Amino acid sequence: MGHHDEQLRARRARRRRRFEAMRGRRRLNALVATSTLIVAAATTIGVGMHTTDCAYADGGCTPAMVLPVKGGVIMSPFDEPAQVWLAGHRGVDIAAAEGATLVAPADGTISFAGKVGGKSVVSIVHGAWTLTFEPAVTTLAVGAKVSRGRPLGTMSGSSDHCDGTCVHWGIRMAARKYVDPERWLRPQRIVLVE
Repeated sequence: MGHHDEQLRARRARRRRRFEAMRGRRRLNALVATSTLIVAAATTIGVGMHTTDCAYADGGCTPAMVLPVKGGVIMSPFDEPAQVWLAGHRGVDIAAAEGATLVAPADGTISFAGKVGGKSVVSIVHGAWTLTFEPAVTTLAVGAKVSRGRPLGTMSGSSDHCDGTCVHWGIRMAARKYVDPERWLRPQRIVLVE
């Protein structure tokens, strides 16, 4: 009878773990579905970005992010591929010289610093987004906090992206989807569009 009880307890434990895993997936799916519905509803009811005369709005408004190279100029714009696996330019190239200081576009945490395919890359996580810089190196450890506008590293290391004349900045969301970093450099305020 004792062996049967052990088997029964083991089956119940397996069932409980499967149930907890399913419940966790359901919660995650519900969160994703809710986020998608909010974005879709916002689009449907005409919520838009108001960028004109933003500085004169109540309380003013500022860009969500700052350029990672102070005084830098965007040389090559974002060119989103039709599908995530197709060719495209998944970020912007900012003119910079070897050794230029890179600053954090937004508050975040260093999530990667090293080589990817022989290229020197630094990544920071900001909320649900991963911001990547190439070529870039940092003396900060993975897990270190970075603050908007404060140094995170330098444009240095190896890259075949633009022959040492620029740093590539990309912003990746979930499911390998990239967004245009330049969008987050403009002052924005969410308003209802009539």
